Amino acid sequence: MDMSKYIGIFRSESEKNIQEMSDSLLALEQNPENAEQMNILFRSAHTFKGMAATMGFKQIVELTHEMESLIDRSRTGKLTLDSYLIDILFECLDTLERLVEEVCAGMENKIVGREGDRSEGSNSGPDAEKILETLRTINNPSEEYILQKNEFCTFSLDKGIEEKGKRQEVKEKTGEKTEEKAGEKEKGEKEEETEKTEGREKEETQKTKEGEKGEKIEEREKGEKTKEGEKGEKIEEREKGEKTEEDEERERKNAEKEEKEKAVEKEKEEETEGREKNEKERQSGKEVKTQSPKIHSSRVSTEKLDKLMNLVGELVINRSRVKELTGKLKSKDLDFALSDYQKLTRELQEEVLEIRMIPLDHITNIFPRMIRDLARGQNKKIDFIIRGKEIKIDRAIIEEIGDPLVHLLRNAVDHGIETPEKRVELGKEETGKIIITASRQQNYVLIRIEDDGKGIDAEEIRKIAFQRRLISRDEAEQLSERELIQLIFTPGLSTASEVTDLSGRGVGMDIVKNRIEHLGGSIKVDSKPGTGSRFELRLPITIALCQSMLVKVGMERYAIPFTNIIKSISVRKKDVRHIRSEEVILINEKTLPLLRLRKLFQLPAIENEENLDIVIVEKAGQYIGLVVDSLLGKQEIIIKTFKSRLLEKTRGFAGATVMGDGSVILILDINSIT
Repeated sequence: MDMSKYIGIFRSESEKNIQEMSDSLLALEQNPENAEQMNILFRSAHTFKGMAATMGFKQIVELTHEMESLIDRSRTGKLTLDSYLIDILFECLDTLERLVEEVCAGMENKIVGREGDRSEGSNSGPDAEKILETLRTINNPSEEYILQKNEFCTFSLDKGIEEKGKRQEVKEKTGEKTEEKAGEKEKGEKEEETEKTEGREKEETQKTKEGEKGEKIEEREKGEKTKEGEKGEKIEEREKGEKTEEDEERERKNAEKEEKEKAVEKEKEEETEGREKNEKERQSGKEVKTQSPKIHSSRVSTEKLDKLMNLVGELVINRSRVKELTGKLKSKDLDFALSDYQKLTRELQEEVLEIRMIPLDHITNIFPRMIRDLARGQNKKIDFIIRGKEIKIDRAIIEEIGDPLVHLLRNAVDHGIETPEKRVELGKEETGKIIITASRQQNYVLIRIEDDGKGIDAEEIRKIAFQRRLISRDEAEQLSERELIQLIFTPGLSTASEVTDLSGRGVGMDIVKNRIEHLGGSIKVDSKPGTGSRFELRLPITIALCQSMLVKVGMERYAIPFTNIIKSISVRKKDVRHIRSEEVILINEKTLPLLRLRKLFQLPAIENEENLDIVIVEKAGQYIGLVVDSLLGKQEIIIKTFKSRLLEKTRGFAGATVMGDGSVILILDINSIT
């Protein structure tokens, strides 16, 4: 049977189960007595093993089986789940994650191994075998190794136990449903039954030959009807002679076989009774349901979602154009039809946008494990907290912000949080804190990454930036503390005293800034030495649709995304001041530099103007006032990025949009505007 068509489902379900196991391990590391998490861990491993077995991935099955055995022994109190075992299980999860990627890539590329066995990839051998051998050593000390192989010999590594494998196959076929329903309870009952059976066998082997013979003679005596028959049968039994040891051994094996067959039959009876009971319950109702189960979800490729979003965007633009063209016609029927058209397109647009939305935990779920491993590697204690992971963002943005968030978190561990000894010396708790907080604002999503570490020393940055000739002497003296801290986004600047596996090469923060700004967002940082640092990322909810302020400059209209806008104001021209030939205004006793878009676009200045319309925007953590001719109001626009090679590197513009009248409006890119 061709299983390649199920590989997509296997991949997604595997990711889900591996993530559940990882989360449970993190919880158990904090509280090894958490029975609920232990059960979740066991069930996820069992489910994952079943899926891999169905697909025919034997190496994954063997590895997961040993992992499941270790978890079960911890669950039943035979092993203590200490830090060593947790590290082993985490290593096992990493190996399983890699194996899943390899087998999925192999099947997607139509790479099939030996007949009846699908290959798990050519690079999976050494590491997987090493962790598998480690798990076997833990699970099978001395005589228990044989017992474990007998219990789960369908996927046994010992290929020579064919007879036991067949018995186990029968057992699995008849008890599969019972195992799924009974779960943990069945495991304990089987162990108890095995112990009782072993005890009975030992007791039977200790009986003497005469005792066994006497019992059989006594049974025969009770069953006879006449005294003569009793006497004759006793004589006949003696004449048959003593039974050999081989005969006794054979009888004992037959008795053992009968007990096992009775156990199988009992399981069959219980299963049959359960089905009959369920059938009676269904038939006792007024109506028997014969409908097939409803399908509540389906998988759609991201390419189709992107195409659907583009079509909806074109439909919205067309809606605006129709409204513009029919605006002068006075027809009630046309107005009603157009109103319905607008309502339907709006609902369709909202539904498509909702489909594209993905919870933030799609990427944050890997962070707890990452922070845990980084902290252990640097002998640091860190309490990691995630808030607002249910906030939804456009899939395209989620895919882009994963790496920037990882880099910021790695920096927080390496540069921010001190060692426990150092923190105690500074009067802090020995366990540091790193917190991610996501919140939905009116027109954007705000993500904060905070730590209570040593913070950023602005004076140290001033010194390093000047030494590496990233700024001049005059700039070094004039820059404020906030401006100096923003220099960490400059390529080549690093405050690390030495290069480590995590940081210190002066690269990364500039890439983070460029990635965020490419999405139409912004990033800023606040920090105090000895207290900690806070990075704030402002991101659009979706890159397909944008709430914007339309402004007019000269004869043209432009759009400014609301993710960059702080507020808009109007001031008198006489309130404008000049500092070093640059125009500024004072707002709340703070200086706000001005940038005239007419000057930027090389248009002539307006003569005899009395008031200035200003849009205050944020750029690289600093506020700037954009001077425009007039404000045209808020407008929801569909973003069309530049696909031409001549335009894609144009600075100052993030793309364009088409208005209802067919005109094209450029969208300002505040982060790259000069």
